[in-house]
Amino acid sequence: MIVQISFKQMSSSDAVKAYAEEKSEKLKKYFNGRIHVTWNFSIEKQVQVAHCHLVGNDMDYFGQSENDNLFASVDETVTKIEKQLRKHKEIVKDHLHRSAQKMPKASGE
Repeated sequence: MIVQISFKQMSSSDAVKAYAEEKSEKLKKYFNGRIHVTWNFSIEKQVQVAHCHLVGNDMDYFGQSENDNLFASVDETVTKIEKQLRKHKEIVKDHLHRSAQKMPKASGE
């Protein structure tokens, strides 16, 4: 897993970097192969923004959250991406089960 972290219009913080990397590890369970996570942190109109872009296994996910606390923003962003991943997993799972049900059963002739 590759994690890139950048700060825009604010000073970098080792605590925020470590927290974002820790939360990014939660997303690793949804992927078998390599994933690339990009975090962008910024301040816009006195609100702290966490923006995450996750790419891997022919999938591309994006989450962004605005909050007064940067750590809370990271939590909300990870929650949003996990929701997208679970939804995609359910779609794939339902699709595979439906196609198996529609197939005609082989008759013993």
